[in-house]
Amino acid sequence: MTRRTAWGTYTRITNALRQRLTDGTYAPGTHLPSEAAFCAEFGVARNTVRRALSVLKDEGLITVRTGVGRLVRDEATKPRTRSENIAANLRHQIEDGRLQPGDALPSEAQLSRRYGVSRSTARTALITLETAGLVTCVHGKGRYVRQDVPR
Repeated sequence: MTRRTAWGTYTRITNALRQRLTDGTYAPGTHLPSEAAFCAEFGVARNTVRRALSVLKDEGLITVRTGVGRLVRDEATKPRTRSENIAANLRHQIEDGRLQPGDALPSEAQLSRRYGVSRSTARTALITLETAGLVTCVHGKGRYVRQDVPR
């Protein structure tokens, strides 16, 4: 029988691990603990841990090397894509309160003009924020900062 995990638990784990990455608990270039260790720590199924780690990888905070494991990305050597830079900028605005819960984010067109990128690049940045659970998309209306964003 497989163990079931409450819906959205991966978001809680993602936020906890993201905090550890930003506060220096896991230093740049170091190995992360194993999936099994995270499963034991958080009391969840392996797929839940994998989903949380996948979000961190998509955000560019960790990297996966075949045969080596998951490593904390080193900011000094990490090439950032333009979409990652846009997502990081918007995330910072959400975290420091400039974008409040319920506020509309700039549209893809506005972001593409502001940053001089294609709409596809802007869309990728917005999708990264959605995947991280910071933003919700209302089809036909736009993207908004979630009301339940953890601070």
